[in-house]
Amino acid sequence: MTVARILGAFGKTVICIGIIILLFGIFQLWGTGVIEARAQQDLEGQFSDLLETSEGLSPPPSDPGVSTTPEPTPEPTATPEPTEDPLPVEEIDPVQTKPSPTPTATPQPTATPEPTPDPAWLELLYPDWGSPLARIHIPTIGLSKTVVEGVRVSDLRKAPGHYPNTPLPGQAGNAAIAGHRTTYGAPFGEINELVPGDQIFVETIQGRFVYQVVAQGDGHGHLIVSPGAIEVLDQDFSEHPNRLTLTACHPKGSARQRIIVVAELVGEPVPSYRQLGADGQVDAQLADEDVNETADPTETVTQTPTPTAAPVEEATTTPTPPSADDTTPTPTPAAAPTEEAPAGAPTPEAAEEAPEQAPVTAAGDQPPTEPQSPVPAAQAPTATTDSFGEGLNGDADAWPPAVLWGLAALAIWFFALFAGHRWKKLPAYALSALPFLVVMFMAFWHIDRILPSY
Repeated sequence: MTVARILGAFGKTVICIGIIILLFGIFQLWGTGVIEARAQQDLEGQFSDLLETSEGLSPPPSDPGVSTTPEPTPEPTATPEPTEDPLPVEEIDPVQTKPSPTPTATPQPTATPEPTPDPAWLELLYPDWGSPLARIHIPTIGLSKTVVEGVRVSDLRKAPGHYPNTPLPGQAGNAAIAGHRTTYGAPFGEINELVPGDQIFVETIQGRFVYQVVAQGDGHGHLIVSPGAIEVLDQDFSEHPNRLTLTACHPKGSARQRIIVVAELVGEPVPSYRQLGADGQVDAQLADEDVNETADPTETVTQTPTPTAAPVEEATTTPTPPSADDTTPTPTPAAAPTEEAPAGAPTPEAAEEAPEQAPVTAAGDQPPTEPQSPVPAAQAPTATTDSFGEGLNGDADAWPPAVLWGLAALAIWFFALFAGHRWKKLPAYALSALPFLVVMFMAFWHIDRILPSY
């Protein structure tokens, strides 16, 4: 009798464990799909409202280097016309055959100010994590989803997520998006079927962009890498620098590897702008300009690769074209070089010995502390990503709540068994079923956070 009871208890325990595993499988395959479908309905409406709201605002000009208000062009100085009554021949100076006009200084070129994006428009362009950012459509595999900002577990449960440390789709650089292949609607479940030449359409408030899948080494439209091959998210690619990278776990139902799809932007990228600062003010510099190294490290900054800027020589005046008459003198620039350097100016030898010394003006004074206009940096710092995000790697912080909810479900189970022995089994089990399922659902919810995304 003792052996029979032990075997019976063991058998019941195995059956219960099997039922729990079955319920977890149902939750992952079907329950997560229901959760993602409801989230997509809400995100689709929010993204439509986002597009409608952005149309009523004033986005920056398409070319950030061109001012929307052209500067007035100065009219050339006309040569004085002779008077109607010329002087008698005997009164004209025989040495001067033609009067010389007074040289007129050429107007200085005015610096074109950087366009300042509308703060409200910029806030829509860079939403908070978990908020709708774009819409992705891949006709070849029948994919049409709203994309959110962020690749946390909570983000990828709702939709494909955009890596915050990469540019937005349509901007210059390597924009990257992660997604599930098995659970939560499996938005990237069939990206392995993409072939070179397939088109990927992405829409943001900056426009609608077309990407074309590029071939990998073996001629397929994807490549398989290890979970630590995060270099696919780099920003310094010499080939296809303006690209879209799709990442997901591989194979289906596992997270042993990562599948990567690379697509090239068709056409020119749109401007990239930095987000709002900590004080809520807009940084009018473009994303490829110099970034202060002491900035808040928690601030997400969109970085884009930029070519090395060529040095620009500053001129004090603009030379005027020569007149048709060779005898008309041409004004001489005001800052013409002389053989003797002014007092306080550094010599070439001193400049070589101290290249870091601040430049000195022609008058020997130090330049002002703050420049009059922002100067683009020669090379912008590249944002780095140390992993594929917790959405693909799993969130270890979910262990404590998963254990607590599991213990709570186990306590309800034993309470139902105890009540069944003391009372009637059927009523005790029926009353305990609903609380048990709710608590077990919460345990599954946190266990799913621990597991890698697949």
